[in-house]
Amino acid sequence: MNFSKPIIEIIQERTSHRTYSGQPLEKDDRENVIKLLENHDLKSPFSKFSGRARFELVSVPEFDPSERKKLGTYGFIKGAQDFVVGAVEKSKYDREHFGYLMETIILSATDMELGTCWIGGFFNRSLFSTKIKANSDEIVPAITPIGYSVKRTLKEKMIRSFAKADKRKSWEQLFFEGNLFNPIKENTVGEYSKLLEMVRIGPSAGNMQPWRIIKTQNKNIFHFYSINPKDGRFLRYSKFRPLDIGIAVSHFDLSAKELAIKGNWIFENPQIPGAEDLIYKITWSGDN
Repeated sequence: MNFSKPIIEIIQERTSHRTYSGQPLEKDDRENVIKLLENHDLKSPFSKFSGRARFELVSVPEFDPSERKKLGTYGFIKGAQDFVVGAVEKSKYDREHFGYLMETIILSATDMELGTCWIGGFFNRSLFSTKIKANSDEIVPAITPIGYSVKRTLKEKMIRSFAKADKRKSWEQLFFEGNLFNPIKENTVGEYSKLLEMVRIGPSAGNMQPWRIIKTQNKNIFHFYSINPKDGRFLRYSKFRPLDIGIAVSHFDLSAKELAIKGNWIFENPQIPGAEDLIYKITWSGDN
């Protein structure tokens, strides 16, 4: 994936847009988006254990008038004429893999100065699945509008305020060393501080930030976990948490590549005492 400027700048610039101009993508932008989605070299650290993922550009005029009223995004998304719709084959890490790839696409769209917004729940999954001819072995976890965003409406500002969209948990709540009782201090992890900060500011369903990262004591080994809440408010987001982990891993991975920080992704649960209530996902093992 090629970007026109540093990925860290793009991650910092990315924000969710729910209001669009109503104008379809212009020819050059459409061609660039289609070329991006047809990139068959899109891979993630979860690729080894995931099935094929694919993405298509779908335009509202492709739906007949009766279908347009049932897309399920209006009221939540306004004025969007084009959507990126993705499907992934069912597998152990299907949603994590999808989350990584979709976020990479969204960052590329941000680089193109196009607006986007992760949508995991407020859309007619059946209609969009039919439009891209998703089969029984595939799931469509999320979509995003893509286009020319306009000034946020009062309604959008209220939605963002309710979702606390501009607020993020602190380092002390997300990153730890050795165990869950020893928060990482930002000035103690050297070059990895930028990678963790890019994870911290990432988007997530309901802005829950379900990722937790535990660093091995005195080593550049970072174990990625997902929270596993038991109460009803957080259970509603359970199917979105794997997508969020994919987003977190994409921010860490893309930033590491840009800063030439060497390492490998591995799947080795460290069985850290006290982390039994978390769901282990993946580990980054740094070379230095």
